[in-house]
Amino acid sequence: MAAIALHCKSQNYTYNAQANEYTVGNWVIGKDRRRKLLGAKVILVKSIVQSAYLGGTILRFEPTCNRKCKVIFREDASLVNNDESVKHKGWSNGRRSVCYI
Repeated sequence: MAAIALHCKSQNYTYNAQANEYTVGNWVIGKDRRRKLLGAKVILVKSIVQSAYLGGTILRFEPTCNRKCKVIFREDASLVNNDESVKHKGWSNGRRSVCYI
């Protein structure tokens, strides 16, 4: 079960093959929420009405600026096509970039 979905339509993540880690960012995720999400599942979606194209286990967060951060995760292929976030009420009314499932 995914804990967070990120609306990443541009697919602008990076992959570090040596560490087997994906990095995607800049997301507004509060510090307390980050602590709770460590070790949880994240999914990336192109649209809030589409299932996941990539997902994994959150390893850590790297702060960037203005309460934003990068999410670093290790892939979990079982999360591809996960549809828990499709039209989920957790999508914010604003930019709709982060959904807490």
